[in-house]
Amino acid sequence: MAGFCERRGVRFAVSEASALSEADEAWLRDHAEKVETGGHTLRLLDSADAVVASPGAPAHLPLFAAAAERGIPVLSELDIAGAAVVGRRLVAVTGTNGKSTTVSLTGALLERSGIRTTVAGNIGLPFLDTVDEADRWDVAVLEVSSFQLEQSVLFHPQVAVLLNLAPNHLERHGTMTAYIAAKLRLFSHQTASDVAILPASLVGTVDYGLGRLVLYDQPCPPLPCGSEGIGEVRRLDLAAAASACREIVPGFDASRWSVQEFAKALYLPFRQQLVGTIGGVRVVNDSKATSPAATMAALRSTEGPVVLLLGGRSKRGGYDELADHLSAFSPRGVVVFGEARQEIAEHLSRVGVEHQRVSDLETAVAAGLATARPGDALLLSPACSSFDAFRSYEERGEEFNRIARRVPGFRTADAKDT
Repeated sequence: MAGFCERRGVRFAVSEASALSEADEAWLRDHAEKVETGGHTLRLLDSADAVVASPGAPAHLPLFAAAAERGIPVLSELDIAGAAVVGRRLVAVTGTNGKSTTVSLTGALLERSGIRTTVAGNIGLPFLDTVDEADRWDVAVLEVSSFQLEQSVLFHPQVAVLLNLAPNHLERHGTMTAYIAAKLRLFSHQTASDVAILPASLVGTVDYGLGRLVLYDQPCPPLPCGSEGIGEVRRLDLAAAASACREIVPGFDASRWSVQEFAKALYLPFRQQLVGTIGGVRVVNDSKATSPAATMAALRSTEGPVVLLLGGRSKRGGYDELADHLSAFSPRGVVVFGEARQEIAEHLSRVGVEHQRVSDLETAVAAGLATARPGDALLLSPACSSFDAFRSYEERGEEFNRIARRVPGFRTADAKDT
């Protein structure tokens, strides 16, 4: 956001609750009107025309309430970027699980159809960073999170996709009701000429606004050849992506292609990724599963007996349902690690799921391999965020891969198996 303002000659100030890196602070000192770190004060509001909230900043911050009292709008990055590309078509995807895969697939399918497309948002590239090159794309496919939507007051995608809803981020939103309300802001500014894409299970349970309703799973749109073998979870993500493409490309029909053409988008890193084998045990990296619902989806998609590695920083919800699911699933073993291990262990004990408690990821891998048998899957699907020990789920996933590859007898997965 600071770079966006600097490139346009817009005066800006920055308030950061924690510390900035040395390089970031040096750049900001050279370009911002004011910079404050270590906490938010109200002084910056004295000269502010608007406040733009980082997705990491919760809506209940006193600074935001004070801005509202003074009549200063509080906006999100989505609002700023959307206003800067009026006239371009926006496809926005949210939900508890499957966002990144669906966004990647939508982008790949549109590109294959000859549509100039950019893929951005919570998947990695900020939407705002695409604005300066908007003459190079006609459609932006955006992954949007509850954190981003919570502060949004203007964002208007022409095609809005809600994949699913399950307990997640309750440590931020407090209640499931608040979490769902944040997600549903995706539809807030749609009109009757826009499209709302949902699964049939959510119809009648959520308010999707004024957009024309499209169900992505009943009936399922035509999919690329070979999609029958990709598993239920990925098949639903592909159906949602194909449904979105049908609203952009007249006569869109994905069945003329093979699913292998979209393998890169379908099998993103750290999402049920087959890393290799150790003594006949398949090592599967699902570090992106940062919620209990995502872990349950991974269990449904994993063949054979499973030794499950759970842990990290708690999401404060959904672990009772996960424990019930594991009780019925009967895994070969469960190992809990990290900051949330005691909380998760209590839920597992309630339903009689046997488990081991260890301190960290490396110890969890060793304990899991000691339990697993040839033909089993050692599945890292943590159901927690990574922030107790890692900066991101990617860093956690990379460390898991490094740990596995150091084990004697590790064999890398063949390309055809991944």
